[in-house]
Amino acid sequence: MTAAVSVATARHSVADLSFVRSKSKGRCFWHVPSIGDGRLGERLALEYLAFEEADEGGPGYLQLIVSDMPRKLGPTEISFLYFVSRAAGAGADKARRISAYWDSCRS
Repeated sequence: MTAAVSVATARHSVADLSFVRSKSKGRCFWHVPSIGDGRLGERLALEYLAFEEADEGGPGYLQLIVSDMPRKLGPTEISFLYFVSRAAGAGADKARRISAYWDSCRS
């Protein structure tokens, strides 16, 4: 599998992400085997980031993903969160612009 996922190949629904599983009552947003693979975490982070990039204006799902992760994080989860946090740092300016927009809507 390739480590990069482009926006063109991004999923259209959160249910289409490879690590999300539908259950009889809701979804599990982190259905990943504990195999101790940091490269898997990197691949899943890039998949998630491509999804979020294509889902501009969507509600965001990171809080749901993290809440479904095991309490004792393994290499896969740590790698996933590392890459997502690096992307957050890179996109901080865009986040500030979005926040300013919502502030202007409240005024």
